[in-house]
Amino acid sequence: MLIENIKNDITSCHNDSVPNTFVTDELRERHSATSSQTVSLSEKDNVTTTEDVASAKKDWSGHEHHLKYDDPEFGADKPSPTFDTEATDGGYGWLVVLGTFMVQITSFGIMQDHYDMTMFRDSVPNSQFQLSFVGTILEVCVNLMGPLAQIIASRFGSTTVLILGTLMSVLGLELAGFSSQTAMSIAPLWFDKKRGLALGIASGGSGIGGLFLPFVITPLNSNLGAAWTYRILGFICLGCNIIACITIREKKSSVKPKGARTLKTIFRLDVLQDTNFLLWCLASVIGLMGYFVPYFFLPAYATYLGLSATQGSTLIAVMSAANFIGRVLVGTIGDRIGRLNANIIFTFGSAFSNLFIWTFAHSFGVLVAYSVLFGLFCGAYFAMMTPITAAILTPDQYSTGVSTILLFNIISIFGISISSAIETKSTAEPYFVYKMFTGVVYLVSAILLVLLKFKMKKGFMTKI
Repeated sequence: MLIENIKNDITSCHNDSVPNTFVTDELRERHSATSSQTVSLSEKDNVTTTEDVASAKKDWSGHEHHLKYDDPEFGADKPSPTFDTEATDGGYGWLVVLGTFMVQITSFGIMQDHYDMTMFRDSVPNSQFQLSFVGTILEVCVNLMGPLAQIIASRFGSTTVLILGTLMSVLGLELAGFSSQTAMSIAPLWFDKKRGLALGIASGGSGIGGLFLPFVITPLNSNLGAAWTYRILGFICLGCNIIACITIREKKSSVKPKGARTLKTIFRLDVLQDTNFLLWCLASVIGLMGYFVPYFFLPAYATYLGLSATQGSTLIAVMSAANFIGRVLVGTIGDRIGRLNANIIFTFGSAFSNLFIWTFAHSFGVLVAYSVLFGLFCGAYFAMMTPITAAILTPDQYSTGVSTILLFNIISIFGISISSAIETKSTAEPYFVYKMFTGVVYLVSAILLVLLKFKMKKGFMTKI
């Protein structure tokens, strides 16, 4: 009878989501209370009881509530203290952050303005609209690499993906995402309480790249031409990615056994049944449509206002520097108030900076102010994408979730071409459509994120 009572107690602890470390203490208290009303157990019975408790704890440890543990954001991304023996929130994890930071260094927008100004503006109708498809195809290729990278990483390890991505990035810069997305999915596993800060620093590599690369690209385009500019950029990517290949590795606790590397276990299609995840994907897709527009068209807008190519490059550099600061800032804030909460605040900031500042920016000074504010807010999604995805899904679903959201992000990339198509048909002043389009999609995204917050946890002030 006592054994049966203990088993029932285990089930009760299980259903009440009691943390794993509390199970034996709870059983000990119940055993003490019960032993005063029953005869003493024999030594043999004690052995059996211990085995029963161990078996029940083993079953309990795989339950969804155990996966949530004591994370205030009730996500599935916190490693189990029972099985995770590697250091968290420090140690080797910071080298992983360094490698991820290096592989994120990239830039775009300056090359499009160069081609538009020197080669196509006088010979190709709607040259900016047609050139925007180049950037669209580039980003489509980047996001299509997500599922393929997931398969290779599950079968052969993340280092193989990084090496392949490094080789491909040298041959074609558009395939650099083959390695960058893998790096961003590994870094969160090394951190818990400082996950937002770590991801903010890691994703900030693109901001630092955008800070100095425009000043490298512009004189290279003028003196050596586009062909040599791409060659030099290829070697820059090679150097950064080599560092990533050396420093980035998966945590031992996250490596799947060989039996769990089949396509059926790699891809968890049940993520598509999670309404919270689908709402997160929808908000991300809509908001990300506006992210690329200023980076692609702000230099061209500066040229339209009569500013120099150097001033156009300066705007991108300022925006990129603010982008880096913003990603670290949103990560730090997210660790304190909740990652989804921080992302909501920064998404509203992105919307308002476009609707109320870029709309009225007709001088270099105002454009600089816009570049600072938009750059500060717009990078939040890239810093928070993997932590929020991990908070919504279980650990087994996490990799599939990241790959799925990258595939959905392909839709966002067409925001560049959609806004350009509307611009060509519009009778408003030049570039007005780009300003409104960017602001509105960010505003809609922020509203959807608020709905997601209340759907996941009731209450305006709850941390999530």
